[in-house]
Amino acid sequence: MIDFQSGYILRPVNPIFIFVSLFCALLLNLLPLGNHAWVPDWLIICIVFWNIHQHRYVGVVWASLLGLAMDVHNSDLLGLHAFSYALVAYLAVAWHRRISSLQVYAQALHVLPIFMLVSIFPVLVHWLLTGSIYWWGLGGVLQGVIEAALWPVATKLLLAPQRRPIDIDHNRPL
Repeated sequence: MIDFQSGYILRPVNPIFIFVSLFCALLLNLLPLGNHAWVPDWLIICIVFWNIHQHRYVGVVWASLLGLAMDVHNSDLLGLHAFSYALVAYLAVAWHRRISSLQVYAQALHVLPIFMLVSIFPVLVHWLLTGSIYWWGLGGVLQGVIEAALWPVATKLLLAPQRRPIDIDHNRPL
């Protein structure tokens, strides 16, 4: 894979690093920080990132399994996060060629609707099921904006192990 910002060819990703990063994001989501609009969904940032950059390792099935874990943790409607995470993973895989060829700040603007979808989806489902909408749930729009603002940081952190060093050692094969 090519890092379009620097022009360097990236090293192959280690699948263990992918699953460790997903596990760490799940643990960050399990922290008792509350269900506030300013708390980003770390897991969806990581899922969208890996679905864009390495969709062969992390796909819709992994996203739905991690969504089920979030449903159990939130004691919410079973399958609500699982479906929204799977839908977002599908969209990320479908848009991966377009998004990965852009600069990192343009990528953040392109993943903003994806993050908005995953934060507004539970509000819409509760509205369809109960007939009443809870307006404080629309604070998820702020959550989507914060997640999109964290996209450059996530890109820098999650691509760091794949970047080649700037100084070239001619005795080293890679």
